[in-house]
Amino acid sequence: MDYSRRTMETLAPEHALARLRISPATLKSPKETPSHLYDFLSSPPLDTSTLAAHDFDVDVRSGFMPPEPPVSRLPSEWQEWEVVLQDAIDARLRLGDSPVIRPEETDRSALWREKVQNMPILEVGRLRNSERNLRRAHLVLAWILHFYVHTHPVDATSIVIPKSLTVPLLAVSKELDLPPVLTYSDTVLYNWRYSPEDPSKLESLVLFTGTKDEEHFFLTSAYIELAGVEALSLMQKCFDEAFVADSIALRRITSYLKRLSNVIKRLSKLLDDVREGCDPKVFYNDVRPWLRGEDSGKKPWVFLDENDEEVDFGDKRELSGPSAGQSSLIHGFDVFLGVDHTPRRPPGVGQPSSSSTSTPHPSASNTSGRGDEATKVKRPSGGFLERMQAYMPRHHRAFMNHLKATKRPIRTLVSLNATSGGGAGTPSSLANAYDAARISVHITVKVTPSNLQFKTTTQEWQRELEDRTWFPS
Repeated sequence: MDYSRRTMETLAPEHALARLRISPATLKSPKETPSHLYDFLSSPPLDTSTLAAHDFDVDVRSGFMPPEPPVSRLPSEWQEWEVVLQDAIDARLRLGDSPVIRPEETDRSALWREKVQNMPILEVGRLRNSERNLRRAHLVLAWILHFYVHTHPVDATSIVIPKSLTVPLLAVSKELDLPPVLTYSDTVLYNWRYSPEDPSKLESLVLFTGTKDEEHFFLTSAYIELAGVEALSLMQKCFDEAFVADSIALRRITSYLKRLSNVIKRLSKLLDDVREGCDPKVFYNDVRPWLRGEDSGKKPWVFLDENDEEVDFGDKRELSGPSAGQSSLIHGFDVFLGVDHTPRRPPGVGQPSSSSTSTPHPSASNTSGRGDEATKVKRPSGGFLERMQAYMPRHHRAFMNHLKATKRPIRTLVSLNATSGGGAGTPSSLANAYDAARISVHITVKVTPSNLQFKTTTQEWQRELEDRTWFPS
């Protein structure tokens, strides 16, 4: 069945995804800079979040997951990319730094990389008319990028991304306001279909290893996103009641927060169950290395433009690779509950000295030291979760901003009704419900090489709740 055709037929004409997409205006660029690269690096993207209108591309049935299967293949004009990606999958390419890789496998990877280098530079202009095709294009090109980077042999002195891949990837990334690297949405949100054998189950469209372990890992996140729809509904109900904020509304919010805490606990259980279908050894040895971004390795990625010159990203270099920290659902919990993950230094500890900062990436300036092993990869600044928002689909980022801009934040409402009439300092039922939800949502994914573990860390919250320093005096 052609899911993409079925989707366009079933979507209402006024739905955001059924409308033609407005592309950024083309700016006049310097002669020495190709126009599409100049657009990507110099001009701010047009804010199209309002085109998603009422739902910010958040569906009442599927949450941040699309309500219909994503496009599984691009139109014929861009089949070259699809063919190259499929060749990588069919060839079962191995990680270039694998200690057990055979010479014939190394040769096979090198031949495939030559295909990437010899690809024609395809125009992306007509992709702008379809948000769904743009998402598929980013997925395909980003998966090709990671196959290309991670099949390089361990003794490679540099990782140079050819113009045949750089040019379209940067152009598509510009349109979607996403980094030119594999993201959570490429591996989870837009990487699934219904199973032909059992339509009640999902299957991944693209995998690096083809193992059930890898597929189970990605689909666990997909099922968590779907199960989180109830949480989004409860959050909306809390906001609705917060506008009234009378005694009845406060009782209802208390009830909703208790239910939210239980929903989050169920999501935590789903996360913990990932171990049932994903062997930790397979994940860490065979799957996770494919997902590494530039800042997880020692070699800089050098992107070449159509003039075979190194692309200067300036301060827009975000190449961290996919992470569950890019899930809009998890960020939504934090924003809703007013959780602040900004790192704080102990009293008396100052800012780090300039000598402790990382060496600038060679792409930040005109340098001839391309791929120098001695050059350190620049680590992006800022808190992890704050940085990860840049990897979200832009409509979902707009939803986060919508939550932040609410006139009646739940945290403020709770602080104003923190104590009950049962005695001085006695927490109210609302405060207790809020505390329970806040502890439940503070889930940290901790991985060790020997065991795949998902732990809930509550000590920090427990200390804060015992002191109740966040309540006004």
